[in-house]
Amino acid sequence: MKTKLLPLIAVLSAVSFTAQANDSSNTDAYVTDTYGNIVKDVWGECTRSINWTPETAIASCEKNNVEANTATTETASDVATATTASVAVVNNDIKDNGLRGYAIDSDDDVVRDSWGACVRTIEWTTENEIARCEGKEEVVEVPVVAPPVAVAPIVAPAVVPAPVKQAPIPTVAAFRGFFDTNSATLKHSAHEELDTYAKFMKAQPNSKVKITGHTDSRGTASYNQSLSEKRANAVKAYLVNKGISANRMETHGAGETNPTADNSTREGRAHNRRVDVELVK
Repeated sequence: MKTKLLPLIAVLSAVSFTAQANDSSNTDAYVTDTYGNIVKDVWGECTRSINWTPETAIASCEKNNVEANTATTETASDVATATTASVAVVNNDIKDNGLRGYAIDSDDDVVRDSWGACVRTIEWTTENEIARCEGKEEVVEVPVVAPPVAVAPIVAPAVVPAPVKQAPIPTVAAFRGFFDTNSATLKHSAHEELDTYAKFMKAQPNSKVKITGHTDSRGTASYNQSLSEKRANAVKAYLVNKGISANRMETHGAGETNPTADNSTREGRAHNRRVDVELVK
């Protein structure tokens, strides 16, 4: 059994005894009170300190220990009944609970007497007792774990694309720079603008247009009239090729009769070589 060192002020249990040993020179081998008397437990045994060795033993203390141990063997059942605050624990330290109800050693273990009983202090109460010291079953507190809270997944709202607004079809669209001088062949640069107009007409399936060709003032009037009609028909043929019904388009030639710029300049003449597409329904 592991012997523990008591603090200076300690009360062994409900009843304790102190006595002066015959040989006071070896009292550091035993626990003493503030008066230098060796502390004895309820059975009259001297309480050994951690400094005790067979060489420092006091004969009178050890004689009582031998007698008490012998008596204990013979009357074990009586001792168990008489000791109300003891727990028979062999080689099993009991940690102090910090409530100062028991004497403790330098390892913070509860000091026990030679019979394994925990040594109480004067501050001991049933409220600060240690269950193992009092022979009671230890209550293990099981933490209450709250059930996990189910979290509904966050669903992002469906993104509805905004409807694409079609640009309105202009009442009159003037297409310039589509033709070279004396030519009714569409330039490649004209295709992009006419493709856009084809989309306009597809978005308005009930619409109809009038296509009018124009020329600059160079050349004879009859020649320019014929050239303007060819230019109007060239635009119509391109739109038909893009899926627009021919009966939705009518063509006309205005020749050189409706200039929108000065035919005396190169830039003005290029401006007048045009095709107008007018929305009529």
